[in-house]
Amino acid sequence: MAIAIALPAQAASKASLKGSYSFLTNLWTANVSTNQFAMVGIMTFDGLGGVTGSFTSISWDTVASGALGGTYNVISNGTGTITFTTGSTAEFAITLNSTAAGVAHGLQLLQINDTANEIISGTALLQSTTAATYSVASLKGNFAVQYNPRTANGSLPEDGGIAIFTFDGAGNVKSTETIMYGGSLFTGSGTFTYTVSSDGIGAISSTGKGPQFAIALNSVVSGQAKGLQFLDTNTSDGSGNLVITGSALKQ
Repeated sequence: MAIAIALPAQAASKASLKGSYSFLTNLWTANVSTNQFAMVGIMTFDGLGGVTGSFTSISWDTVASGALGGTYNVISNGTGTITFTTGSTAEFAITLNSTAAGVAHGLQLLQINDTANEIISGTALLQSTTAATYSVASLKGNFAVQYNPRTANGSLPEDGGIAIFTFDGAGNVKSTETIMYGGSLFTGSGTFTYTVSSDGIGAISSTGKGPQFAIALNSVVSGQAKGLQFLDTNTSDGSGNLVITGSALKQ
């Protein structure tokens, strides 16, 4: 006779956040006079309540980058807070998800110390639970891409796209794109270059007026990234107050 034994769920704690996570946050507002904003980067949690990291942000064509530092807390139900004191003064409420072997593989972020009539929220995805060194070889193969601009300016054309990016593991990437822009369908292809720094932050670059993306790798298995998050740092080629962000998953 088989007997089923119900085991209690493991309580979450600071140790449930350990390792490096890529993150992407976006500002949401209906106020056309508010600068659109987005940030992408890496956060590294020590499992004890300390967090460090690096970021690239954009606010109405102005790009900034720097280091992050602060503290975090997680209570038993998998909710908590992150408070940055270096590089940003943002405070986030967080919820953990996709927990395996006691470590969260993802979390949702909501900034709670912004008193303006706007919302800044986003997601973070586990990069690796242990320290690792990355390079262009960490990004190889076909990735399905989706992007969307965010703007409060109703006079700007609506825009969105999907694509396949093919990374060769040596710094070159080709794309095949399907885009809806201002109610019209566009398809095409492109050739770009890319870089990846040792912490998994990188860039995808094109010549001329093409897109320039800041990227953060995630979901690394056997040295290969299975996903990434990105923002366009070259929105000045367009017109108006907008940001363009997205994500990619390996096929």
